[in-house]
Amino acid sequence: MNSLYRIVLVLIFAALTRTGAAADASSVLQARCFACHSGAEVNGNVDLSQLEKLPSLKARYSIWRKVIDQMDAGTMPPETEKPLTDEEKSGLRDEFHKLFDTSQNLDPGPQLTRQLTRSEYAQTIRDLLSISFDAAEAAGIPAEPVSQGFANRSESQSFDATLMEKYFVGADDALDNLFTNAKAESARTKLLAAAPDNDAGSQQSTRAILAPFLKRAYRRPVAAKEVERFALISDAALAQGDDLPNALEKAMMPILVSPEFLLRIEQPPIKQGTLTRVSDHELAVRLSYFLWGTMPDNELTAVADAGTLSQPEILELQTRRMLKDPRASALTREMLESWLQLSHLKKALPNQNHFPTFTWSLRQAMGEETRLFCESLRTEDRSILEFLNADYTFVNAELAKHYGLTPPPGKEFVKIQLQPENHRGGLLGMGSVLAMTSHSDRTKPTARGKWILEVLLGTPPPPPPANAGNFAPPDKARPEPKSFREKLGQHASDPNCVACHKRIDPLGFALENYDAIGHWRDGTAELPVDNAGQLPGIGEFSGVDGLRNVLQSRQPQFVRNFVAKTLTYALGRDLSYYDEPTIQQITADLERNDFRFSTVILGVVQSVPFQYCKAVGAE
Repeated sequence: MNSLYRIVLVLIFAALTRTGAAADASSVLQARCFACHSGAEVNGNVDLSQLEKLPSLKARYSIWRKVIDQMDAGTMPPETEKPLTDEEKSGLRDEFHKLFDTSQNLDPGPQLTRQLTRSEYAQTIRDLLSISFDAAEAAGIPAEPVSQGFANRSESQSFDATLMEKYFVGADDALDNLFTNAKAESARTKLLAAAPDNDAGSQQSTRAILAPFLKRAYRRPVAAKEVERFALISDAALAQGDDLPNALEKAMMPILVSPEFLLRIEQPPIKQGTLTRVSDHELAVRLSYFLWGTMPDNELTAVADAGTLSQPEILELQTRRMLKDPRASALTREMLESWLQLSHLKKALPNQNHFPTFTWSLRQAMGEETRLFCESLRTEDRSILEFLNADYTFVNAELAKHYGLTPPPGKEFVKIQLQPENHRGGLLGMGSVLAMTSHSDRTKPTARGKWILEVLLGTPPPPPPANAGNFAPPDKARPEPKSFREKLGQHASDPNCVACHKRIDPLGFALENYDAIGHWRDGTAELPVDNAGQLPGIGEFSGVDGLRNVLQSRQPQFVRNFVAKTLTYALGRDLSYYDEPTIQQITADLERNDFRFSTVILGVVQSVPFQYCKAVGAE
């Protein structure tokens, strides 16, 4: 019996027996695995009592979520075991929802203080000062480590002395650009316009300028005493003979390195454990950084000032406005591209001897196709199912030629309609995905299959053994492999590898008609393309069309995964049991609204974890 299968069934059994679940489910599990996982000796060092020792409901949820995902993916039980019946699956799924249902006791999860990411910092500086200057690049602020696909997860963020030094450099460089760069004249004029007429250089002027600036920098209303703290710095500079711009620069410098600027700080609930709606200004910040990756604009701030943003109809109106705004391209750049792991395209290094047509410009075109496709889903409010299959894409002349399509005139990208014989449509036919999941001289079916499982379905395989990436020396007692697939099959026959490779490789081999740079190949009678595969619970399939059918059968998994990824990005944290009602609600809304992109965004914005908070440490 597969060890993973044993473990998850043991955990299910322990939870079911503890909560008094139906006897039929318990008896099935007991008959099939209890004998191996109880008593003095247990297989795999797994004891049925281990679930009871987990410290929290959150820890138990993590295991249960994997169990349900693997069951839905058809990878549990393994082929060697009798499959679960539909009734057994429904029973386990119902028990999962019962154990972790918080719909009657809403919980938004922990309230977090979030640090501006490198990208958010750079864009916020630009918008606050109205300048075209990348302070993050100038200061050498490093990119954040990506955790769970996103750079904005609070669990992976850090704030140390070295980074603080770079923030000082960034603030100094940005203010220097504002006050000395000729191209920033309009920005300076805009800043100084707040001063009373014919009163430049007075204490009244500095306060009139700094008050609205501080409010925008802190992204909330500010008290007079907060303004006064920085105005005194300007007063001292003016008293020493500085002109107004120099005096303001000295006062603005500490604002730009203040925790109130660099962090997204929210007021905690007064009472521990109390479910509290965030303020309208805090909601505006959450919404703006989710959709735009920067500070709220004047309109959103004005609505928050009026105290009406939390009204459902006003919130939806603002969300739709912001989603259509060009600034929402940040959602594509920071969330969708990260989810798709598009940054890996930069690491693709096809061998020029094998693939002389793979140029730097072709690589750029592949990435641009994916970006424009993602943008079209946002701007045209299309179905998220088009990620899996679509009858259109975006190409320029070079990419069209690479795909065997009629090149459009000019150098610009254009949207084109696709036909079945074009073998494109959706992510699976995009050169970016195919190139970044290949070796330098050949395809890499395992990497392609892993990408499908991890990115599209949200069910990544476990990490491979330490030496899994290396082929064993040829076995002289065995015939020489006739193909790469046969060679990989021999490698994957290792008992430690076979279970995962049976799940991964068929998905990757279905894309074998695409070479290592995504060019379509039909194969010949002498050298056919081996694109057939078989999956537990699915059966046999072949080629990209067969793979699309497989993914269509797993559409609920894809939809749930996309919702969960979007919610993870919006909240900046891992999801847990208290987020299940939100995920279920959004997935249900998607089915009623043709799976439109805006339904996901509105569902997240209207959710309890997005609009409410609870003190850290409260259960």
